[in-house]
Formats: sequence, C-alpha cells, structure tokens
Amino acid sequence: MSGEQQKNVDYILRELFRNGDMEEVRRILFMYDIVCQYIVHLADRLGPDIPPHITIDQAIGLMHVHGHKDDCYRRFASSFIPGAAITAGEILETLWASLNKVSSQARTATLAHRVEIIDDHMSDNNWKKIINM
Repeated sequence: MSGEQQKNVDYILRELFRNGDMEEVRRILFMYDIVCQYIVHLADRLGPDIPPHITIDQAIGLMHVHGHKDDCYRRFASSFIPGAAITAGEILETLWASLNKVSSQARTATLAHRVEIIDDHMSDNNWKKIINM
C-alpha cells in the first residue's frame, strides 16, 4: 500500500467502536479509497474491537473506484450497495483545493492562529455556498 498508513484508519475505527455511541447502530457504510485492500486483514487487526451486532458495508468512493480493477467496481461501488445510493464519498478531498488558498498563511502561524485562519476560511466558504444555492 503505497502512501497509505493502515494504522491511522485502524485507530479511527477503533476509537469509534470504543468511544462512539454504537448501541443502536446496526450497520455502517465504510468508504475508503483503498477499502479493497484495507479490509483483507481487518478482523485480524480490529476483531475484538468490532461490536458483534454491527455489519460493516465497505465501499470505494465513485471518484476512485473507476481507477480500480473491474472486480472492485462490482464489489465496492456505492451504486450497488442497498441504501448507499450514488455517493461520491470524497467531500473532504474536494475541500482541500479551497484550503490551498490559505495554506501559506496557516503554515507559519501559531497553532491557535492556524485554527482561526482555517475556521474563518471554511466559514466563508460555507457562507458562499449558502448564498449561491
């Protein structure tokens, strides 16, 4: 897996299962660019942390799945998962381009100021989306 760290995603899922309010959750749609590789040893890495009453549906975002093998498209495209609909699954990645405008300012700022810069920029971004609806 070039460029990806499974341990980071493992940590996120483990924390969700341990600390999230998961009693009433029965099904999770887990979308990840490389879910076809990630899930291979998921039970070995997280087995005891996955609540037994939860089913994990795996998907690859529609922007990425077309770059995979044909088998991945059939198995992991959200279009074929009941209840998932047509989901790009890439909303965070689309925001990165917008954040490039303030990255040079944020890079040299203190942590508190960096948070303010990013928060102000994203609030402005959201406001522009609202008034253009």
